[in-house]
Amino acid sequence: MTKDRLLIYGANGHVGEALARLATSQGLEPILAGRDAGAVEGLAGELGLEARVFSLDDPTALDRALTGVRAVLNLAGPYVRTWEPLVDSCLRTLTHYLDITGELPVLEAMAALGGDAAERGVTLLPAVGLDSVPSDCLAAHLVRRLPGATRLTLGLRTTGPAGLPPGTQKTMIELAHLPDRVIRGGEPVTLPGLLVASREIDFGEGPVPALRFQAADPYMAWRTTGMPDIEMFVALPLTMRLGYRLVRLARPAFRWAWLRRALQRLALPGASAAALSRSSTQVWAEARDPAGNVVRARLDGPEGAVVWTTRSALAAARRVLDGRAPVGFQTPAGAFGPDFVLECEGVERVDLA
Repeated sequence: MTKDRLLIYGANGHVGEALARLATSQGLEPILAGRDAGAVEGLAGELGLEARVFSLDDPTALDRALTGVRAVLNLAGPYVRTWEPLVDSCLRTLTHYLDITGELPVLEAMAALGGDAAERGVTLLPAVGLDSVPSDCLAAHLVRRLPGATRLTLGLRTTGPAGLPPGTQKTMIELAHLPDRVIRGGEPVTLPGLLVASREIDFGEGPVPALRFQAADPYMAWRTTGMPDIEMFVALPLTMRLGYRLVRLARPAFRWAWLRRALQRLALPGASAAALSRSSTQVWAEARDPAGNVVRARLDGPEGAVVWTTRSALAAARRVLDGRAPVGFQTPAGAFGPDFVLECEGVERVDLA
C-alpha cells in the first residue's frame, strides 16, 4: 500500500482541531486520530475526513493504525506520555514523525534515537510549533549574520486576551518539578536553586521585564547553531511573573504526581477564535561573539500557542510529506533553513542591530 497520508494524533484537542480545520482549508485530507472515539469521529465526520481511534498502549494496534501513513503529527501532550510509543511505532513502520513539544526531556531522549532513525530513512522532527520554530529560525538567522557568535539570548512575549491551550497548561504543570536548564559551555546544564533570573528586553516598545524560562528553544537552537551559551526569557505581566516565581519556589511539591494530576484537571478552556485574532506574539534574539560584536532580530507574528503553532506545524508536515526533510533527528531550522519561519502567514522578521 502507498504511504502518502498525514495522520494527526490528538486531533480532538484544542490545537488539534484548529490544525485539522486549517489543513482541510488548504486542501489536505489528513487522517484524524486519538483515543476519544466520540470527539475524533465527530470532528472527522464534520470535516469529511477519515478517523482512526486507537490506544498508544497496544503496539500491534498502533502499527496497524499507521497503515498507509507517510507522516504522523503528534499534538497530544504532555508529550512525555505520548512521544515514545508513537516514535517506536514510526521506526517500526518507517513512518516520519513530527510534534509540537516544548518538553526538554522528550527532545533529549528523541535525539538519542536519531542514528537509528537515519539508518531506517525516518525523519524525527519535533518542536515544530511556537516551540521552537520561531526561535530556532531566528537563531540560525543571527548566526548567518554573525558566524562567530557564541552567546545567544532568546525572548518571547505574547500580548492580547488569548491564554494557553489546555494541553500546554497541563504540560507546564507536568514539568513544574524539573529544575531550570540552559546551555552553558556547549552542553545542557542544570541550574541550582529555586530562584528565577530576570532581565529586561525591548520588543520594540521599550524595555519590559522578562523571566528566565525553561523551554525547548535553547536546546534546539544549540543543536542547530552549535552556540555554546544559550538561555531564554519570557515577558509576563506582573501577576503572572509573581505566580511563576511562586511556582518555582514550590517546585519540590510538584514531584507528587497526585498534585500534578489534580491541578491538570483544573486546566482552563482554550481561547475563542475572537481572542486568538486579537492576540499577537513576538520572538526576540540577540547573539554576541567573543570580540563584542552584537546582532539582534525580532519576529512579529500572530497569536503563538494556537495560530502560529498550527501554521508552522502544517508547513513542516507538508515538507515532510513532499520528501523535503532530511532523515534522522532534526531541528526546524536545521531541516529547512533560517527563512522557514517566514512561510507562516502573518510573520515578519526585523533586523534590529
